[in-house]
Amino acid sequence: MCIPKLWIRIDSKAVVTMLNNHNSEHLEHYFLIQQCKKLLDWGGWEVRISHCFREANEVADKLAKIGTEGRLGVTSFRAPPPETQEAMYADSVGVSCPRRCNY
Repeated sequence: MCIPKLWIRIDSKAVVTMLNNHNSEHLEHYFLIQQCKKLLDWGGWEVRISHCFREANEVADKLAKIGTEGRLGVTSFRAPPPETQEAMYADSVGVSCPRRCNY
């Protein structure tokens, strides 16, 4: 599959900053951040990383929940897992998710 441009939207501003900052050495997460950067460079694609709120990234939120279920090692999918299909459909037809803000 050829993906010329990849836009990654992450709900953690700290992670976005660490991945976008080429001069920063976050010692606590250095190895993990470097591994992520190597994976992003591996594809030969143009990568854009930006922040979004969790509500706007429900598919990623579902995948993160799958990742916390205690499975060890790397998990890859040939097709989207069933847990994400409803959120993927909602995203494809443009369903919006309101965000509550306390003022």
